[in-house]
Amino acid sequence: MYRRLPLRLLCLLLTLALPASAQFTRDNAANKKIDEAINEHYLATDFDKAEGVLTGTVQACGDKCSPQVVARAWMYVGIVRGSGKNDQAGAKEAFQKAIATDPQVKLDTALATPETQKTFDGTGGTGGAATPPAAPADAPAAPAGGEEEGPGGMKCTPDAMEVETRRPIPVECVSDEEAAGVELRYKPFGGDWKTVKMTKKGEAFRGEIPCNDTKSAGDLKVYARAKDAAGETIDNWGSKNKPINYTLGESVAGEPPAFTGEAAPARCADSAECPPDFPGCGTGSTRGNVDWGGKCENSTECKQGLLCESGVCESAPSCESDNDCSTGKCTEGKCDVGDDVASSAGPYKKNWLGLHFAQDIAIIGGSNVCGQDGGYECYNAGSRSEPYGGPPYPGTGIAKGTAIATQRLLLSYDRAFTSRFTAGVRVGYAFSGGPPAVTVDGTTGEQSGKINFLPFHAEARLTYWILPLSKIGFRPYVFAGGGMAQVDAKVKVTVFDCGSPQRDGTPPPANCSEGGADKNNLTQRPVDAWKKLGQGFITVGGGVVYAIKPQFGIQANFNFLYMLGSSGPVLQPSLGVVYGM
Repeated sequence: MYRRLPLRLLCLLLTLALPASAQFTRDNAANKKIDEAINEHYLATDFDKAEGVLTGTVQACGDKCSPQVVARAWMYVGIVRGSGKNDQAGAKEAFQKAIATDPQVKLDTALATPETQKTFDGTGGTGGAATPPAAPADAPAAPAGGEEEGPGGMKCTPDAMEVETRRPIPVECVSDEEAAGVELRYKPFGGDWKTVKMTKKGEAFRGEIPCNDTKSAGDLKVYARAKDAAGETIDNWGSKNKPINYTLGESVAGEPPAFTGEAAPARCADSAECPPDFPGCGTGSTRGNVDWGGKCENSTECKQGLLCESGVCESAPSCESDNDCSTGKCTEGKCDVGDDVASSAGPYKKNWLGLHFAQDIAIIGGSNVCGQDGGYECYNAGSRSEPYGGPPYPGTGIAKGTAIATQRLLLSYDRAFTSRFTAGVRVGYAFSGGPPAVTVDGTTGEQSGKINFLPFHAEARLTYWILPLSKIGFRPYVFAGGGMAQVDAKVKVTVFDCGSPQRDGTPPPANCSEGGADKNNLTQRPVDAWKKLGQGFITVGGGVVYAIKPQFGIQANFNFLYMLGSSGPVLQPSLGVVYGM
């Protein structure tokens, strides 16, 4: 009996220990997933992935993990949301769940921003620091937001130094890594973090902190990050937590900073006093007042010394030749655009839609307009169904000149391939066309058919813009093209009719020609003579768009058309509106 007691006691102890052992195993696995979420995903700034791993861990735990581990997972969800995504409302929700699960849960203050710490405290957190996740042996820990902690291998100049206020600070960086781009970040004294995209120059990357952010004395923090083609950080110079420090002052000894092999940029003028021709003054400039980092349509809207790049006012990069400038030209070591063409520096709209009204003006003239082969279709005055039968006395003419013809309502679409070249179409419908053209059998002289007016308009054109599409104000252009259309013009004439009884009541003359009939005794008949031109054409012309905004303008266009088929010249002015997208 006594020998059986230890065996029973052992079984009881094993029964009690097994759930604790299973929970310990589950907690171990959960903690590894929490560490993975923070070390691998959060610090790589993949915040969605980090939150997904953490919430997935909570779901996998169910009621099988300890409250401390579940609370730890929710605490890090709060950090991902608050410090990574800047979602303090979401962070508060996560912290509430963490505290409800374990009131003693601690916040990882190394990863929590001040705002996130405040959110945690506001939800009833007891404060203190949690044990941070164990960092992988081959990966150093990093602070919140994916910013690098500790020194990197990238070298930049100038290093920490004193710099005069109101002086641009050129920064040049070199990395041993295969960097696709380098991003310079800086924080003026009392300001927020700003970013400059550095441009490659030889083996180095260059960027410049503009005068606008060096006006005030004090500390200016700066660091740089090199990224690969996938956008991942591969090297750094300083970090957000441990930035390089420039001390700005009104009077500083020593040489000002400069790019390698170049002169230091000139100090900018005090905004209170801006003498003519002083660097940075912009006296007489037509530039706008959008500051660095502000949205823009073109460089006209940006302050002097800034260019509109990808819709944002950026510091003008340094250069040695025009080839170094993606925008404008190299002027005194800086990419710049003259004030007269500053508006061309911004992005231009590539797709343009328009609505236009056009008036056709036919060039007319003739000496036997209603006779055979006279080039006109004659109808009894006021009629569109009664062709004038004739014949008329020879010589009824129309003086050389112009006549108002058809009108058109047109829709246009143009595609910009550069800021100065577009290809497009105009389609539409014509009004005020004439009655059908009557064809005559050349053998019998009898009418053999009718050709109705073609109301449709289709036109293709290539356009060269003398001033670019991004310019505000007048944008003149020239073009050439061709298409399908018909132009009809009506002229009222009076003919001496050889087919009606004469004025003295006698029958029509048998020989209605000069010497064969008395013109003054013939009946005079008013007719509508229609000049019908087309139905194809070639065209050249020009015009101007007055751009009220870079993407919207009023367009005045002038076509000179030469009609094909029934040939002849036509003038076609039009007025419309265009909108770019």
